[in-house]
Amino acid sequence: MTLFQVEVRGRGLWIVVDDEAQRVEFAVTRVVEATTATEAAQLALRIVQEDRRAASAPGHSAPQLTVDVVQPTDSLPDPQPGFRFYADPP
Repeated sequence: MTLFQVEVRGRGLWIVVDDEAQRVEFAVTRVVEATTATEAAQLALRIVQEDRRAASAPGHSAPQLTVDVVQPTDSLPDPQPGFRFYADPP
């Protein structure tokens, strides 16, 4: 098994700020153990999908997730890096 660093991006995440739903994007890096880069990407996507921070506000669709980068790494961060949120362009 190999450690992989996987960058996941989410588009179309709806969060509530000051009682108003706003659409944002996010990026998050996850380090996972897998046998192949493809397996690592799938595992990282599943981890992000299950994270409550990647869940849209009630009544809104789930964000679209994509994998930007998958690369081998030598270390496992403790703790895993957090989500980076930014404005979702129209």
